[in-house]
Amino acid sequence: MNCLRLSGAGHKSSRGFSLVELMIGLVLGLIIIGGAISVYLASKRSLTEVEQVSALSENGRFALQLITTSARHIGFFGGANPADITQDSELGSVEPGKDCSGNAGVWDTDNSFFAVRAAGASVLTCITDAVPQTDVLVIKGVAPSPEYDADPDDPDAERDGLFSFPDPNGLNPLETYVVSNGESGVLLDGADTPPTVSEGGDIPFGVAWPYQFQIYYISDGTLRNDGVPTLSRMILGWNGALRTVITQDLVQGVENMRFLFGYDSANAGEVDTLGSLADVTAANAWDRVSSIQAFILVRSDVADPNYVNDKSYQLGDLAPITPGDNFRRILLQSQIVMRNPRLVLRGEA
Repeated sequence: MNCLRLSGAGHKSSRGFSLVELMIGLVLGLIIIGGAISVYLASKRSLTEVEQVSALSENGRFALQLITTSARHIGFFGGANPADITQDSELGSVEPGKDCSGNAGVWDTDNSFFAVRAAGASVLTCITDAVPQTDVLVIKGVAPSPEYDADPDDPDAERDGLFSFPDPNGLNPLETYVVSNGESGVLLDGADTPPTVSEGGDIPFGVAWPYQFQIYYISDGTLRNDGVPTLSRMILGWNGALRTVITQDLVQGVENMRFLFGYDSANAGEVDTLGSLADVTAANAWDRVSSIQAFILVRSDVADPNYVNDKSYQLGDLAPITPGDNFRRILLQSQIVMRNPRLVLRGEA
């Protein structure tokens, strides 16, 4: 009898789950799995957002850094006034059909800084893929990496009037230079015979500064066939034996750019007005601008179907923009002080 009881007790303890218990277990398991999936999806969305916002911030700051670095050198031609710079008789021409038009001409140093607004894809004839209603910034000047006839920090260095420091081979034949001495200057190709810079020479104590031509604008992506708006720049380049204007794509995702300008509206030597591109153009005051407020709107590379951008962004004098699409964006602003024009304005006060 005792054996039978033990056998019955063992049989009872080995029973499986009832149908009700199984259903409850399945429901609880589904709840746990659903919760885990929800946490995973939320984490993934959060990670996507963090990555996109981080990339937007990084791209935007890099774009502003590029513009700021160029803008801070506005008005610098090695000490010479841009209007006092002449062209060397052997200065090569720009490839036909590639030079920019009007005041944006490559060799036009009189108009070394100004901005225009793109009415359509074609701007200044050399740009064919601009985003309409975005600002285009034209900057001409020299790079702060000069060539000397001798080490300027060595009073005993031999000075023969030829450029041999820091590069003993002389001027780079693939560069264009402004040779200036603070009073006058000449624009020439590095492959041509430079003016003498010895005492009593063509440009006494002159220094050769690499010439830079830059036009910042927002490209619409048609030339790249990707449709992604990008901060681009027109610069001097080569096409065989001819100088030409080529496009550099700098930062993807920059879809709008606007500027405000601090300038001397009364021509009294003091900055008194913060105006738009149209204001400065109407006042013919580009030579009296000494600061820039730059606004750029940067969007993510890809759309996020789980996100709707209903934010409003205001860039300078532009009416607020509310995209209403699935792209994340960030608006960045920078105040740029143009040191050289400010020194000129203060000197005239």
